[in-house]
Amino acid sequence: MGPEGSENWHAMLDGAELILREEGHAALTSRRVAERIGVKQRLVYYYFRTMDDLVVSLFRRMAERQELRLSEAAAQPRPLRALWDISLHSTDSRLIAEFMALANRIEGLKREVVHFIESARRIETEVLAQVMDRVPQARNMGPASMAVTITSLALLLSRESQLGVDLGHEEILAALDAFLDQVEPLDAAT
Repeated sequence: MGPEGSENWHAMLDGAELILREEGHAALTSRRVAERIGVKQRLVYYYFRTMDDLVVSLFRRMAERQELRLSEAAAQPRPLRALWDISLHSTDSRLIAEFMALANRIEGLKREVVHFIESARRIETEVLAQVMDRVPQARNMGPASMAVTITSLALLLSRESQLGVDLGHEEILAALDAFLDQVEPLDAAT
């Protein structure tokens, strides 16, 4: 097996990500990955025993990057705003849909997806618990249910925007901004 983390390994994952995003999981083959990055098809299998292994590695790499962004956001002076910004602007609903479809048939991917969701949810819940302890008006929902709501809302807005739907988006974004202004005012000391 080729070395994990090498330049070729990353190039293959980059190529696979583009194929998955642009053409969907049905087009994700070792031949297409090899063509995309300009190598022989057998080299893909030097780095990944199976295409399922490549998919799991691709998701794991993306999840690790997102978890790092979430952890960094949680350490910001206004962590809830930072988490919302990440959720709203780094959600690629097309790619998420492809991974979810693949997770239904690749057990290793399913485990990685569950691990990532739970890890991200813990980070979000910790931030929300701190906010809710400080701000009485934020206590209408528990931190875990608020984390689910924020993540779901960001995914929904991303999906609809990619389709060209924006009806109601401005209103919900304004309502969320008003909520954030209550719990993490921009003019408060950092």
